[in-house]
Amino acid sequence: MDLRTLFLAQTALLVTVAVTLWLARSSADHANGLRTWTWGIAAQGLSYSLLAGAGHLPALLSGGLANALGALGVALLFVAIRQFLGLAWRWQPLLLMGLAVTAVGLAFGGRYVGATIFNGFAYGLLQLLNAWVLWRDRRAASPLGHLPGQHGLLRVQALVALAHLLMGLVLPLRALLLALGADQPDYLDMSKGWQEPVFVFSFVYLVVCSLGFLLMCKMRAEQEVRELALSDGLTGLANRRALDEDMIRALGLAQHSGHSFAVLMLDIDHFKAFNDQHGHRAGDAALRQFSLCLQAELKSGRAYRYGGEEFTVLLPEIGAEQAMALAEQLRAVIANSCSSASALPGVRSASLGVAVWQSGDDADRLFGRADRALYRAKTQGRNRVELQL
Repeated sequence: MDLRTLFLAQTALLVTVAVTLWLARSSADHANGLRTWTWGIAAQGLSYSLLAGAGHLPALLSGGLANALGALGVALLFVAIRQFLGLAWRWQPLLLMGLAVTAVGLAFGGRYVGATIFNGFAYGLLQLLNAWVLWRDRRAASPLGHLPGQHGLLRVQALVALAHLLMGLVLPLRALLLALGADQPDYLDMSKGWQEPVFVFSFVYLVVCSLGFLLMCKMRAEQEVRELALSDGLTGLANRRALDEDMIRALGLAQHSGHSFAVLMLDIDHFKAFNDQHGHRAGDAALRQFSLCLQAELKSGRAYRYGGEEFTVLLPEIGAEQAMALAEQLRAVIANSCSSASALPGVRSASLGVAVWQSGDDADRLFGRADRALYRAKTQGRNRVELQL
């Protein structure tokens, strides 16, 4: 297979993927970068088809337009990655890169070696930047690796970052090798030699990056759906289903490591009376504001809406004394800061029950102790913290 045929094979691959993605498009593709990615690979596919026609097409097409489309494709893929990661980007440097690539392509016409040397360094830099932001975002997301599906997304993202890194090294290396042989025929007319593995790698790179980016978007969408399923619609806190799943993980970790953890059951005092007097809309607003206050004050652990005006907090790797101190701190903040009239009308105080995991505990036994502690706090005057051993 000669190099021109490899170009045409890449065209067929990219155009097929672009058409497939376009037919399967959805409104979400604007936000996650997949629509931009689709246009990018379509531009690259058209560029390869024109490059394969060197010597048969006018230099304006095989040199100028081909390089312009190639630059557009690389720029759009660069933008798509940043859209997926939620990063800002500037169009001015990308425009300057595209104009420079087009100008060099026009200057060399159908002789690609000069343009390829220049493009190797320009495109190689963008590939390295793509690899860096993908890997950096993966490192930043690693603390969330316990979330279902997160490990798979991070692995795919790492693979795509690796593909960009390798391409970022291959492109300038190829440019250097071509520069050393500048007196030879144009590289499409040279014997395949060392160029064949480069083109084969380019083909694999296109498959890995396109499939990988599509999988990243799919996994992100699945995570967002799952997060909605595990979130309370009113307060935005994690819901009972999320609590059950986290409790299973916490019990497994505690049994494996022997480190205890704590469960806090928290109930807003006299909330039913406020609801009856002011109506459910006012009650819902108070619950939303209270949840924001609870999240802001909770420095460790995770808060859940258990139901109604009752909330739960899981505190990892903590003993009874520390759990009681943290619960008392939360109680004081709720009573003195969160419950101010301007902050949380309808919330004056809260009662808390604390239970700490002991060897042999299951979820029912642990929640049962926390619930009994909460009941005792409410029957002994409210606005207090009780521990059930």
